[in-house]
Amino acid sequence: MVQARVDGLLRRGMIFSILWLMGIGSAIAVISGVKAKRLIEESGGTVSGMKRVWWCLIVGGIGLLIWVPVVIIGIANNL
Repeated sequence: MVQARVDGLLRRGMIFSILWLMGIGSAIAVISGVKAKRLIEESGGTVSGMKRVWWCLIVGGIGLLIWVPVVIIGIANNL
């Protein structure tokens, strides 16, 4: 049951980490990765998926590092 939930979170996180969607997808990927990481740690090692957690955190984090400044600059230029 927990493994299925973790798999769903990580599937969504990996898809959104690739799509980015102007930073929103990256944020969803990071949030999904954090939630899945918490579930994996609480399981005591019975649930797998840490490589996919790191994928979500790293690729989603890179997307946030790219898009957050772009969005802030875009908003600042329109003020």
